[in-house]
Amino acid sequence: MLLALAAPVSAQTPQIRPGLWEITISGLPQKQTTCFTPEMVKDVKNLSQQQTPDSDCKSSGESVSGNTRTFNVSCTKPNKYDAKVTTTINGPDNFTVVQDYAVEAGGKAQQGKLTLSYRRLGDCK
Repeated sequence: MLLALAAPVSAQTPQIRPGLWEITISGLPQKQTTCFTPEMVKDVKNLSQQQTPDSDCKSSGESVSGNTRTFNVSCTKPNKYDAKVTTTINGPDNFTVVQDYAVEAGGKAQQGKLTLSYRRLGDCK
């Protein structure tokens, strides 16, 4: 679920380019790659809507300042999840998502900070 929470971006902020993207998650040694199609990058909010069918996540409190967008995410299922999400578009080939989150799963609560760095590698193959 955490990877699915890229921030929404409006026409006021820089846009990203379609292509093959590498995702680095803070604290994890492995990297992931994904292909963003032209349709997907028209509105980066679409990238955040890759939820599981049983989730009910909603965003609120969006604000934009230059190339940075901040908003809140709240979910009650499949687990309780609340986060302040900040996305900074550093250019068409690089952006960062920082999540300050609190999650409750299986009766256990956890808080933390997660940074996802996205870097465009080139065209999709």
